[in-house]
Amino acid sequence: MNILWAERLFGLCITVALVMGLFARELRNVEWRARFREVMMDKPPNRAKHGWSRRYLDRIVGYYRLLDKPYTERTAMLHVAVLFVLCFGVTLLLHYFVVIGLFLSAGLSLALYERYWARLARKRREEMLFAFLHQGVERGVHVLSATGRLDDALRRMAESMRYAPMKQRLQTLCDQMASPQFPTPEDAFVHWASGLGLEDLTHFALATREAKKYNVPLSDLWLDMAEIQGKELEYARRIRAETAHQRTGGMLFYGMLAGSFLVAYPFVASRMSDTTRIFFWLTLGVMTLGLYLILRRSQVIDA
Repeated sequence: MNILWAERLFGLCITVALVMGLFARELRNVEWRARFREVMMDKPPNRAKHGWSRRYLDRIVGYYRLLDKPYTERTAMLHVAVLFVLCFGVTLLLHYFVVIGLFLSAGLSLALYERYWARLARKRREEMLFAFLHQGVERGVHVLSATGRLDDALRRMAESMRYAPMKQRLQTLCDQMASPQFPTPEDAFVHWASGLGLEDLTHFALATREAKKYNVPLSDLWLDMAEIQGKELEYARRIRAETAHQRTGGMLFYGMLAGSFLVAYPFVASRMSDTTRIFFWLTLGVMTLGLYLILRRSQVIDA
């Protein structure tokens, strides 16, 4: 091993040690702040006052909770740290400067990790809503028509539900209705739907409470709401299917082209003029901005 590779290996070890030390300190701070909030605060903190790292971890933990994963903020930070070290090692092997490698690896690891869990969470939300509308509402309508009791309808829906994640959450709703915390089953239904983070299901619960207040037949309301929301869900799926292959093709094209640029740059940078180098990074920046706009638009479509 020559002196150059020994220096690079030593620099990599020092960088990894510093990064792991910083992550360990941040993990201790996060755990201490979480325990302090649980003991000293009666209401949830204002998330708007926290920085981007706090909001990022909140989003990741929300994805974990929706997917029933027993992970915590510490797990997310460890996963991102491992991904960062791998990306940073690749940048060093490609002879990038340490500063450029740090920024490139950090941005790539954070973006890839959140996008992976966000995609799984979006799919879980869609499956839960589909199961509620197509597996639960029909059985609940029969019970409402026979008894007119919302609690009996929700319990029957929980018993007949075949989709395990929604079945588990409906059983939680039944337990909440039996507790004295909520005066009526409608209030428990609204609270439960709001906690799931499904906007359509929250509207369903709010409409149920208002209909119960004004003595509107719940069976007719549920049939109408299920039909409307079912059509909206199918429309969103059709739009997503029509745009998925264009979006995937654009991402693959960007990955192949940008990856080729980034792999080739360290080996040809010494032969580039200043003007060529500026145009190189400008082209890569324009491509990245275009991909970001495409992904942002696709999030609007998915919503």
